[in-house]
Amino acid sequence: MTGEELVNRIVEEVLRRLNRAQVPASPPPGHRRILVVVTGGTIGARAALEELARLKKERGVGLEYFILFSRSAAAIHDPEKWGRELQVVDVLIEGENSRGRGTEVLKLCDLVVVPVLTRATAARLASLLLDSAAAEVLVDALMRGLPVVAASDAADPTSEGFARLGMNRGRPALVQALKDNLEIIAGYGVTLVPARELGSVVAEMIGRRADSGTAPQPLVRSKNVPKSPYQLPAVLSSVPAVEQRSERRMVITRAELAALVNNKGVVRIPRGALVTPLAWDVIRDAGWQVEEA
Repeated sequence: MTGEELVNRIVEEVLRRLNRAQVPASPPPGHRRILVVVTGGTIGARAALEELARLKKERGVGLEYFILFSRSAAAIHDPEKWGRELQVVDVLIEGENSRGRGTEVLKLCDLVVVPVLTRATAARLASLLLDSAAAEVLVDALMRGLPVVAASDAADPTSEGFARLGMNRGRPALVQALKDNLEIIAGYGVTLVPARELGSVVAEMIGRRADSGTAPQPLVRSKNVPKSPYQLPAVLSSVPAVEQRSERRMVITRAELAALVNNKGVVRIPRGALVTPLAWDVIRDAGWQVEEA
């Protein structure tokens, strides 16, 4: 490292710390803070970055981004470029300046966005293997009840990105195992969407908070055809028995579908329920219609 590069790094760190010190614990009314957790994938990365940059441009100073890069993400992507395009408040890099700060920043934020969810991170989350800063922060966010939205392109073996790379020829057991990971984390509360829809989904969640005056809630989509196979229509539960047992929503898997479909091919989903990806695949392949019970 040359003397000039060292000076630039020092100046950047000083400015980052000064900027960090100016962040109040509570944002002004109407402002939203998002923690962007970047993991080391490339499929859908450009589209996701453009979506988040567009959202920042639309909302201006009313939206603040913080970014946490995993080690692999920092090696693959350019943290400075992401920081500039998203006009971030702070950039954290695992192994450099993130120690203990991920949880600190999480306390300031309204929701968490994963623009590139990799197969590795999906597997870690599904197994609750918290051996990386990204996995730990995401589980912490879910345990705090924060909405977590993830672009699943780099973790979904059936996505167009894998097909373009020639990685769509795996045996069914392998493909199913990767899809199972997505089903599990969707059950944990992660909203999985295509990268090209990331901005609109996050904007809708922010809008729901503005309307309700509470934390952003899981996304409500149209009643029959969801844009993402990993998120079926859902609303806040009105089933007292469910509310008394747990604060989490009901999860409908393939095993429960037989009891929910009638002889006319209509599946009646209880209010507040989340349908897993594999269950939705069954519904879609069978051509069943979905109605809210």
